[in-house]
Amino acid sequence: MRKKTETRRSTILGHALDIFRKEGFERASMSQIAAQVGGSKATLYNYFSSKEELLLEAMLESGKKHCDSILALLSDDNHFPDQLLRFVCSLLRILNSAETVEILRVAISVGGNTDVGRQFYERGTQTVWPVIAERLKQEIGKGHLRAEDPDVMAMHLRWLCEADLVKNLLGAAPAMLDDEIEAKARSITAMFLGFYGAMAARQPLPS
Repeated sequence: MRKKTETRRSTILGHALDIFRKEGFERASMSQIAAQVGGSKATLYNYFSSKEELLLEAMLESGKKHCDSILALLSDDNHFPDQLLRFVCSLLRILNSAETVEILRVAISVGGNTDVGRQFYERGTQTVWPVIAERLKQEIGKGHLRAEDPDVMAMHLRWLCEADLVKNLLGAAPAMLDDEIEAKARSITAMFLGFYGAMAARQPLPS
């Protein structure tokens, strides 16, 4: 019974996220979401107490899937610069995707009237970077990175990766092609390792 319940919840979140992205928070309705799911508003309220909670949980669910996939790129014992490059490239693809831009716009639109934006930041995006900091700390211990504050290092890496986010949210930047994302990922990785890398880590990136 629990498996069926969790499957139903996941289905609701997926449909809700699509509708919020396309319609925005104000225009999206619980009735519209229920119709898409194939049920009634009462079904939605059995899982979520409000439209705000449904939006938050839909964003967190989507964010967790992305986070799990990119964090896995830094969890093995392969050559760290290679891992870092793959991580940055994957993160840039996510940050520059239409889906991410659309849902962040929705989160921003409700930020002044609800605590959805704050909760999404604290429970979603903000939880990823301490994990990255811990991974950087491991590389410091191996002598691959300089002995600096790993939280500050993670913050600098985040800033480099999110540099175009505001332009994307404002629609001021054209969609990046895949080769452009890869080139930017190489530039960010080289910049980060050039500053924080120990001499052993300052090697040319793979072609």
